[in-house]
Amino acid sequence: MRNKITTAVAALAVVAGLIVSVPAQAAGVPLAGKGSSFANGMIQACAAAYTTNDATYTSTGSGTGRTEFAAGNIQYGMTDSPYSSGAPSFPYVTVPLLGGPVAFAYSAVGVGDGLQLTPEIISGILKGTITRWDDASIKAINTRIKLPKKAIKVAYRASGSGTNSNLTNYLSQTVGGWTKGSSDMKAAAGADFATNSTSFANSQLLAAYIEDNSNAFGYFDLSDALTADVGIAKLRNAAGAFVAPTPSAAGRFINAQTPVVSASDATNGTLNIDFTKVISGAYQLSIVTYGLAPRFDNGGDTKLKSTNATKLAVQNWFNYMVMTCVPAKAATLGYVPVGSSLKTAVLKQIKLIG
Repeated sequence: MRNKITTAVAALAVVAGLIVSVPAQAAGVPLAGKGSSFANGMIQACAAAYTTNDATYTSTGSGTGRTEFAAGNIQYGMTDSPYSSGAPSFPYVTVPLLGGPVAFAYSAVGVGDGLQLTPEIISGILKGTITRWDDASIKAINTRIKLPKKAIKVAYRASGSGTNSNLTNYLSQTVGGWTKGSSDMKAAAGADFATNSTSFANSQLLAAYIEDNSNAFGYFDLSDALTADVGIAKLRNAAGAFVAPTPSAAGRFINAQTPVVSASDATNGTLNIDFTKVISGAYQLSIVTYGLAPRFDNGGDTKLKSTNATKLAVQNWFNYMVMTCVPAKAATLGYVPVGSSLKTAVLKQIKLIG
């Protein structure tokens, strides 16, 4: 297996947690969740360490997580992009739980970690205008690397992916020519998507494809990139530097974004991400995973408190992730805990669950 950039995932400073009391009725409750495959590594680690309740999670993709949560089929959902349509008919909250970098991975023969890429090159590969590893645009910024004279096999996430939604938003903001926020990788203005390409339902399947197929290219969470035998690219950021996708570089980017302040409980505390923002040392394509949970409707009576055991258990599960598990485990798994400036809004959102 190639040398991974494990030196770059040195532990971040652990944010001190608050002791959260657990209501008696919230203990011993089974909780089932689905959604984001991007966050799967982090959520599975937290579920394995969580002892208050039996929390399980299935990596299905953000679109399925949103759909299943809105249908009431799961107790909580996970998504890398908030609802744009198909929102639940019942009151709900959207809670930023963790973040991380989207890694561009490849299996170009003879090329190790650190291939330098720009937003323009990535856009060209995905659209099919750049079809070979020895393309002049790639060679121009990787003069010390012997690139294979081979076609690029493009692998991408299937429709409904929150990673797709963030990637198309990123490409729309930085390059143009993409449908902003599209979850099915639609290029704008009638541009064709790469014909030599294969789609995958979740990040884990996509990572396995790149590992098993020479000269392939794709994108997924750093957690899967670190455990797969793939090369990991450096991405040019808005400051002009080529930066590897590390938790610290992703944290610089995410923590510089602006939280939404809204009267809507569903969007309050989510992030307006500016992928063109100039931040020194930042990894530019870093995203946030949101938890979806039912909101307690007190009818305007602030004295009323939820007594629903399952919903209170979801509240405790989210508190555990934000205050305990993610700060302790994120760096070694390739993720980022929510920063102190965002945490106040996050904890307010969690208190609304019930």
